[in-house]
Amino acid sequence: MEAAERLVLRVEGLRLWLVKHGFMRMHRDSAGRLYAATDFDRAYAEAIEMQRSGGDGALAASGLNTSEWSVLGIAANLSGKVGNSLRYSVHNIDADHASLAAEAVLYAMGYMDATIDVVGNEVDGIGPNGVDYERRLNEG
Repeated sequence: MEAAERLVLRVEGLRLWLVKHGFMRMHRDSAGRLYAATDFDRAYAEAIEMQRSGGDGALAASGLNTSEWSVLGIAANLSGKVGNSLRYSVHNIDADHASLAAEAVLYAMGYMDATIDVVGNEVDGIGPNGVDYERRLNEG
């Protein structure tokens, strides 16, 4: 869920659309810190209904462009609220949003710094990280 929230907060047009339509709300935890909570299930269902009834023009009229619509689909999947394949969400995504979505997917997989360098940036791959990676490959 955290990866999905982080993703929609980084896409300005989508974030504004979610707030405008009441799908994202701010809350305060017991320590007084603010955090966003998004109703991905409702937001995605609403966007699908708009798209089905009026196409991309209806989405645009509501303030959501096709790339942001793609990001919403990816975030809804990452949140666990929607269960379709990510490949159905990426057809109209632009390069900037694709990069943010890829980072969110890596974050959801546990690569918190959004890297997937299995040898930990070792130039030749034979340092302790590379050796450990090879050991894990051979164990599997």
